[in-house]
Amino acid sequence: MSKKTTIIGILSIALVVFSGLFVRPASFSSLYDADYVGASVCGECHTQIYPQWERSPHSRMTRPASSDSVVGNFDNVAWFAKNDPQAPAARMYREGDTYYMALRHPTSGDYVPFPIERVVGYQYRQVYLTREEGGVLRRLPLQWSTELNDYFSYWNFQEQRETSVPDLWDQMRPLNSAWNLFCARCHTTKLQVAHKNVQHTEADTDWVNEGIACEACHGPGSAHVNYMSGSPVNRVAAWVNSKMRGQPVAYIANAPKLEKGQAMSVCARCHGADIFRKTMDTYRLYEPGYSSSGRINDLSEHFREVGLTPREAPPTLETWADSRPKGIGMLFRSFVESECYQNAEPRCYDCHNPHDNKLPAKLGSLYPSKESDFYCLSCHGPIAVDQQTHTGHEENTPGSHCFDCHMPKHIMAKATGVTRFTRTHTMSSIPDPAATARFGQDNAPNACNDCHDDKSAQWVQEQLAKR
Repeated sequence: MSKKTTIIGILSIALVVFSGLFVRPASFSSLYDADYVGASVCGECHTQIYPQWERSPHSRMTRPASSDSVVGNFDNVAWFAKNDPQAPAARMYREGDTYYMALRHPTSGDYVPFPIERVVGYQYRQVYLTREEGGVLRRLPLQWSTELNDYFSYWNFQEQRETSVPDLWDQMRPLNSAWNLFCARCHTTKLQVAHKNVQHTEADTDWVNEGIACEACHGPGSAHVNYMSGSPVNRVAAWVNSKMRGQPVAYIANAPKLEKGQAMSVCARCHGADIFRKTMDTYRLYEPGYSSSGRINDLSEHFREVGLTPREAPPTLETWADSRPKGIGMLFRSFVESECYQNAEPRCYDCHNPHDNKLPAKLGSLYPSKESDFYCLSCHGPIAVDQQTHTGHEENTPGSHCFDCHMPKHIMAKATGVTRFTRTHTMSSIPDPAATARFGQDNAPNACNDCHDDKSAQWVQEQLAKR
């Protein structure tokens, strides 16, 4: 090792020690404001995390229509409504690089072509957007289902009503069909509405990133970038303050450094849909981080503001007959209803990779396994002493893992045109055969009868009483 290299090494160590001992920048929990810089700027420093995000569904949520993004069949496809088999309700085709959805007009019978400018989603279904003269990106009524490998009318399937040609056109009239005035707040980063009219036929909108990018979760990054690039000492001091002193990351929102309500607001803003209409603007204007101008960074007071009443009685979203959350829009609600959330510190990113949101935080954390058991038992230690006695099932068999009984598949999703069930996140719930006995398994399911479907709810009650 050369003398020069040795000197540089000693100076580097001294710099770290000096920063750790003496450099104490302002507390980053204090109020500040910043501007958005865009995900590519974040990627210049965060070279390991940025590629994870680039391949994530969040990153590719909203894209221009192209051969790289379109998953639907546009090879001169005709789509028929079931109750109108004589003529196609729509035709999907491509001319050069432009994709079209042509809808049959309900009175003239002519096919009106809508050029597709952008697509939303690709894993389960894909939404198609056309730009109108007034600047509105209008949501077209037919969506592509990756499971059906066909087009379907999403809202007709959701509401269990027949599809007709007039109804397809009617779906483009409601205010919320103006995608860039409603849906874009969750499918882009920092939606900005410069102008709109009351009818939602005019819209001047823009966003920082298409898709859900870094600043959608971490807040605007200009102050963070300026601080970190201002001096090498700042970087060292920020590292020391964050890693060794537990302070917030310099001028940026970082969930592990936030209080629970603030951290979960990042996810709730888009995944916590059961809110009153009067609260909608609060969710729209939310940004992670801190603000001296009064920006709201904690939505937790609204997480449970809508009452859980049975079925779809407004204003609540869909619930089971015993009032447990049921619809996919209630997934986050099921999480905050749990005693685990209310009495402890579980976070979404404990199980879900926050940067590549399709992946688990750790291998095995998203399904019944020893890894997911370990997460639960880190709090419920006494059960680990004799887990088999607690579960009543032999090790590594269905029913032997925490998820099997406490996170059964009781959240209904209709995203693909096929009804599927995913896991409820009411982790502290236990199978309730009494509710099943009262309302029936179809209206109030319990985890035991999910597997023992040849047995009655009364049988389950008897088995539980023996333990």
